[in-house]
Amino acid sequence: MDNETSFTQKIKEELCEQDYDEQRDKALLSAFIRLSGFIVFSGQEFKLILKTENNKVAKYIYTLIKRYYPDLSLSFTYRRVMKFNKPTQYLININDNNEELLKDLSIDFLDDKIPYNYTDKDNKVRGYFAGLFLCTGSCSNPISSNYHLEMYTNNEGFSNAILKLVKKIRDVDFGFKIIKRRNNYVVYLKRSDQISDFLAFINAYNSCLSFEDIRVNRDFANVSNRLINMDTYNFKKTIDKAEEQIKDINEIDRWLGIKNISNEKLRELCYLRKDNKEATYNDLANMLSKKLNITVSKSNVNHLFIKIKELAKGYRHEN
Repeated sequence: MDNETSFTQKIKEELCEQDYDEQRDKALLSAFIRLSGFIVFSGQEFKLILKTENNKVAKYIYTLIKRYYPDLSLSFTYRRVMKFNKPTQYLININDNNEELLKDLSIDFLDDKIPYNYTDKDNKVRGYFAGLFLCTGSCSNPISSNYHLEMYTNNEGFSNAILKLVKKIRDVDFGFKIIKRRNNYVVYLKRSDQISDFLAFINAYNSCLSFEDIRVNRDFANVSNRLINMDTYNFKKTIDKAEEQIKDINEIDRWLGIKNISNEKLRELCYLRKDNKEATYNDLANMLSKKLNITVSKSNVNHLFIKIKELAKGYRHEN
């Protein structure tokens, strides 16, 4: 869990350290506020509160709001939950002129749809997904073989709207799916290549490279281990087969004598096998070709060993 938390933190910190254009920034703010925001009424007025458990994300969102809406009255607080070891919650309080902010960012907490004005350009879509990830996103560390990236909402309709937005993305085929987990609807990816593409899509390029580097190295190690295991298995298989063949050759030598075998290739193969227990069929084919100055194939060696087996079986039966 710590590895997952730290890798997710790395992605979010990278997103918070970059400067983008106003369109992308406002798309990011719209998505983040839509997921994290809630309204508290006080008489005829209401206060908009944004909540996150990441202090760097809180500072980043606070900075963006102050940049584009300097007249808003903002305050920054935090809340510690002592029960169940829950993390500290960081709160951005927007005390007045909330209507201006919500209207400009096209935010309607009662509407399940994603505003069209954030789906018509590539940089806006990237920003919107970056905002979603900053709010509720998490990504497993690639050290684990259980690849998983997710974002969640508590609204089924909004989760389906996210999937519709995914389909509008050109050039990249994401395979996002939805699953219900307790009271939330989780939009997730399981394939490592799609997770890598998503990180690049939201401009978390360093995290994408780190993800790919760890994943490739781990997968390479796994492939190497599998190849070593295969080599070990094949070597043992060769030795076991060679021991059976030498037993057959010894049986022929006992009753007939290897030197009395009339078939030259068969006779020489018997000598070669006894002297080269670890040789593969391919090795024996090359040795036999060189010794007899003819071309002997691997399949020809296999056919000769079948003859040796049949010949030995005949002598065992007769005696």
